[in-house]
Amino acid sequence: MILNLALVIVTLSTLLVAARVLRGPSWGDRIMAFDFLSVNLIVLIVLIAVKTRLLVLLDAALVLSLLGFLTTVALTRYLLTGRVMR
Repeated sequence: MILNLALVIVTLSTLLVAARVLRGPSWGDRIMAFDFLSVNLIVLIVLIAVKTRLLVLLDAALVLSLLGFLTTVALTRYLLTGRVMR
C-alpha cells in the first residue's frame, strides 16, 4: 500500500520536473531540474526494485546516479566557462 503510494508520488514528481526541464526560463533552472529529474528516476528505479525484488535494478540505479552527477557537473562547467575540459 505505502509502496504503491510512493510510486505514484514519485512518478507525478518526475513528470512535473520533466516539464520544468523542457520549459525552464533559464539554463540554470534547467540544469537544476535535470539534476532533480535524475534523482527522481533513481528513486523510481529503487522503488520498482523493492516492489519486484529484482536486485539488478539497484545496479542500474547506481550507474544512473553516477551519470546524473557527472552530467550535472559537465553542464554547469560548460555554462560557466564555455567548455567542459581544459
